[in-house]
This record gives sequence, structure tokens and C-alpha cells, in this order.
Amino acid sequence: MDPFRVVRQSWTTGDTREVEVSRIDRQIGVKYDSYRRIYLADDHEWVIAGKIAREDGKTYYILECVS
Repeated sequence: MDPFRVVRQSWTTGDTREVEVSRIDRQIGVKYDSYRRIYLADDHEWVIAGKIAREDGKTYYILECVS
């Protein structure tokens, strides 16, 4: 099972995606580089651009592709 299952497979700088906070916190399918403060997923580098809460009670990070 792919923890970051998404239809889109091609990412470019500036693209965004929503990921559940719990997946990021548990580092499911993602690695964190604390020195550069970036997340590594799907062969790209991501930063947290925002955080939203949905009506279903779940919280999501908005990740922005930086490379």
C-alpha cells in the first residue's frame, strides 16, 4: 500500500498537496531532513506551507514542492 496514494504522479516546484498530519508526524512514506527542514517524499522535496482542519475532525498539512 502506498501511504501517499495520489492520482497525480508528476510534481513540479510550486505544486501543493494535502497530507494528514498524523502521516507526517509518524513519518509514514516520508522522511524529514531536520538540517534543511524539508520533507522527502515521491522523489521530491516538500515544505509545510500551511495547515487546515476539515469538518471530519482531521487536520492536514499543505505541502509545497520545492524541488
